[in-house]
Amino acid sequence: MKKWQWKEYNLSILLPENETPQLTIIVQDGSYLFEYFEQHPLKHIAFVGVDPIDRNREYTPWYAKVDDYAYEGEADTYLTMVKDELLPFLHKEFHLSIEPKHVGIAGASFGALVSLYSLLTRPEDFDYYFLLSASLWYPDFLSFLQKQPAITDEKHIFWYVGEKEGDEYPNILREMVPNTIEATKALEEKLVHPHATFQFITDAEGIHRHPYFEKYFHGFVLEVEDRFEANITSHA
Repeated sequence: MKKWQWKEYNLSILLPENETPQLTIIVQDGSYLFEYFEQHPLKHIAFVGVDPIDRNREYTPWYAKVDDYAYEGEADTYLTMVKDELLPFLHKEFHLSIEPKHVGIAGASFGALVSLYSLLTRPEDFDYYFLLSASLWYPDFLSFLQKQPAITDEKHIFWYVGEKEGDEYPNILREMVPNTIEATKALEEKLVHPHATFQFITDAEGIHRHPYFEKYFHGFVLEVEDRFEANITSHA
């Protein structure tokens, strides 16, 4: 895994065995979700982990105050940076394709929230989305999602939530799982492209912790890797 200082961000870059990956996944919160694949290398998928400067600012879609804590809501600025600056850098330095069909975005918690927000507001940027326990308790996000138009491009979405997430909180965070259920129903209806795919998985014992995020991210990624391998084999 390559460690790279790019502007004010620390990047972790894991390239596959093949020189030209079928997919590059931009992963929020650094490399912890994909460190497993350093010891279990893939053939077709590259990962770029981006350490946030301030995830409560960069990964939230708009200003909101929950109890006494304020979230600054600068996701639009962050996603513009990823699209207009980071992806061209990766193309130039590592020869990674920046065509949407070859790029995905992923994250857990707020990292999943900003990934989902990118789908809703700028669907032309990525074709693959890996959403681990997206923070669907965020104020007004569910209604925002429900009001969005149909998504006409071909998208491939993988979404996980643990059924016990939010149980320990007395505030708005308790709405995480019921809001997620409603959001997945609404989103699946919006995917109108005939080749779009949507997979939603829950875990009856799942809580909001890294081991669950990693487990389901690994499963989703291996499923996509198998698809690429099967497609290549069928055309050999």
